[in-house]
Amino acid sequence: MNREGQDTLLLFVGVMVLQVGITDLHLRYVKPQMQPLLLAAGVILTVLAVVSIVRSQRASRTQTVVTPSPTEHVPGGVLATVTGEVAHADDHGHDHAHMPRTAWLLALPLLVLTVITPPSLGAYAAARGTSTVAEPSGEVAPLPAPVNGAVELSLTEFATRAVYAPNTLEGSPLRLTGFVLPEEQGWSLARIALSCCAADGRPARVTVTGAPPPAADSWVVLEGRFDGVEGEGRKRVPVLAVDRLQPVEAPVQQYE
Repeated sequence: MNREGQDTLLLFVGVMVLQVGITDLHLRYVKPQMQPLLLAAGVILTVLAVVSIVRSQRASRTQTVVTPSPTEHVPGGVLATVTGEVAHADDHGHDHAHMPRTAWLLALPLLVLTVITPPSLGAYAAARGTSTVAEPSGEVAPLPAPVNGAVELSLTEFATRAVYAPNTLEGSPLRLTGFVLPEEQGWSLARIALSCCAADGRPARVTVTGAPPPAADSWVVLEGRFDGVEGEGRKRVPVLAVDRLQPVEAPVQQYE
């Protein structure tokens, strides 16, 4: 690929990164805290591409060859017939290589992203991931006061409390939000938890009892009470006995 093609692709990448960083689209790939870094990267790439394109255009204007006047002889004894015209180095066929058409296939993934936006990770990814419960770094604080009749927790926090501090959950009405994950027996409420980006996402799961399973991958809000833990070791899964189930639209920020 020649320099012109490289600059074009660099500009395209920079604009795409800016588009992802400015809109909510970045929430499908990275944590919200990564947005400033995405914007900074997009600005840097775009500026570098524009500067390189401008420099290349200026260089192409200066790389010219002045043709001889009618009174001068060119090599081989042939008189020049044009006065005052200039010929670019391109006319000699050796200064600029043409870019193979196949090199533009490098831009195909970016073009696809402008037409087809991949969804956030959901039930398909959760069913194939391993759900683990991280040990808390310190003492687990008591639950906050209920809001509208229940304490709202993330699935990750609920699982950590259920495994390492179950006494903090006993007797308290809880509210959890996630997508439906069908199981061989029954169903679970799940969400994908990120450390940095979707590539390192891992599922957080809660086994649900007391309610029939809604459609797979649909989002629901559950209210209920802690009902013990299933499994062993770090793969233990908390259980929620449901009192109320409400279908909801998928949130803009779907990861934990």
